Amino acid sequence: MDRRQLLCSAVGTSVAAALAGCVSSVEDRLSDPGSIGDRDPAPLTGGTTTWPGEGFDGANTGFNPDAELLEVEPSAAPITRDGSGIDTTLGGGGVAVVDDRCYFGTGSGDVVCQTAPGERRWEYEADTAAGVRSIPSLARDVVYVSSDNGTYALDAEDGEELWTNDDAFVRYGSSVLTTDHLYAIGGGGVVALDVETGVRDWSADAPHPHALAVADGTAYTASSVSDDGGVAALADGEELWTRDDLDDHRAPPVIADDVVLVCDGDGRLEALDREGGSTVWSYDRRGDGSATPTVAHGQVYFPSGNGPRTVCLDLESGEELWDLSTDLSRSQPVATADGVYVGTPNEGLFAVEPDGTVRWHDEELRVDGGMAAVGDTLYAIAFGGPFGSGDLYALTTANEG
Repeated sequence: MDRRQLLCSAVGTSVAAALAGCVSSVEDRLSDPGSIGDRDPAPLTGGTTTWPGEGFDGANTGFNPDAELLEVEPSAAPITRDGSGIDTTLGGGGVAVVDDRCYFGTGSGDVVCQTAPGERRWEYEADTAAGVRSIPSLARDVVYVSSDNGTYALDAEDGEELWTNDDAFVRYGSSVLTTDHLYAIGGGGVVALDVETGVRDWSADAPHPHALAVADGTAYTASSVSDDGGVAALADGEELWTRDDLDDHRAPPVIADDVVLVCDGDGRLEALDREGGSTVWSYDRRGDGSATPTVAHGQVYFPSGNGPRTVCLDLESGEELWDLSTDLSRSQPVATADGVYVGTPNEGLFAVEPDGTVRWHDEELRVDGGMAAVGDTLYAIAFGGPFGSGDLYALTTANEG
């Protein structure tokens, strides 16, 4: 379905009547944005069979407490390499999962629901030349997606378009779904949309926002412009605080306990007080590059960026607990109940226990994108080697190849 199809026809009528018909169609579209009807918009919060969006939850912690590390090196089964000729290269660098269904955006501008291994359930034309670079947010019956031409709600079962909202211009990053709202970046700030209709409930300006996380009704944004505000907190259409003395931040923030974690382009990680934005602690790693940390087990797993090592920090103090030689690692790690996965494009995939013990290391499974841990499966995007670059794989000890 082409979400921007606004063409009108008027067979047997005058040109004036045809133009009037087009105006009427546009007015109808703007006054009736659509609705999800009786579909359930409740967020998927249980992690037993789901990874419901970027960073797992609205706080972007990257932690699924209902998943466990695989015991031994896994085998990999391709999900998107199906030989169909359809572009399946993931545009958003990650995937959302429920049961055996994977939801993702492609580089050609589609939103796809695909069942492992390789069965296409539906696809939706998002009509965006830049591709769908975000990761969908999953509700019980609805899939919410943001792209550079707006935000839209799709039926999770068949991909039917339910509503669209494109009044906030360019969107960055993934939308964040909560019980009350869908939060998205656009128009120079944050918009909070009604989950049932897509109508804007409130909006608030933020200094050049590039990514966000949400907890307890407050949205925290990271700015991509260093001289006009680095991090801001927004709620109910109002700015709560702004830190305008921080550098360029492009990676999504992470909310944990009483702090919000943000990493700048020089590789400096700041833990800011959620209430007022003051610095609680900071950590400088070797190697630049903005990256999103993961929070679990009372610890912060901080990827190396363009540096040589991934580190583990104490969440309360910022003290370094251990480090792992990974070479560059730009993707957010994925934490489970008993450890963390760290994916790298050069050194492969690591499964690490909370104390830093490496359970296994597969050098061939090179990863450069968002991962998702669900049940006994890890979903990861391959980065060359023996695997198709940009393809999605299901990693499990149950696969035979």
